[in-house]
Amino acid sequence: MKLDFVPPQALNDGAVHHYCLRCHGESVQWRTAAGRRQCACRSCGHVADRALVLDPEVRWWTDAEGEYWHETAGVFVRDVRGRVLLFDRTAFPFGLTIPAGHVECDEQPDDAAERELREETGIAGRPLEHLARLRVPGDGCRRGADAHLWHIYRTVAEVDADLVVELGPEGSSAVWLTPAEALERPVTYAVRRLLEDCRDALVSSCAAG
Repeated sequence: MKLDFVPPQALNDGAVHHYCLRCHGESVQWRTAAGRRQCACRSCGHVADRALVLDPEVRWWTDAEGEYWHETAGVFVRDVRGRVLLFDRTAFPFGLTIPAGHVECDEQPDDAAERELREETGIAGRPLEHLARLRVPGDGCRRGADAHLWHIYRTVAEVDADLVVELGPEGSSAVWLTPAEALERPVTYAVRRLLEDCRDALVSSCAAG
């Protein structure tokens, strides 16, 4: 996604802007329909799963080619059987995902990962181990970016003993799958890339545990 249709002043005025991807009007309203997050444009009537959102609270930038990037942190929660926690997203991109979300301007990636893990699953107070930092072009989100810089972490959980998963509004139907099983399911584009790149680390952490 490129920001060539955005008024120049909107790029640094400190306000939040929501633009329709069809007519480019700043006239988008978000709603939930049939359990999915959508946006509707008041100007052209277009209903979509995503819009262009410029939010000064979220870390974003444009690269040399003008591509719009976001920074994201995600966590692989692994159990002692080598399975990882995934859930269905109720907002674009749809599919199975891990706990993850955008890094805010005033926080470090590890703090963002801890926050997203708590907000999306109710899991808190567990040590996180950094796995990787990956640039994932082609990874679209509902805020309009098609490229993300990912910070990946992992944590271990005794599922049968003390873990309670309480999904937030952007998730449903939590499942535990091995990386190989997950790659056979409809995971999101980014999670497929992360599973492929981090698979050895996830498997080796299981063997070490």
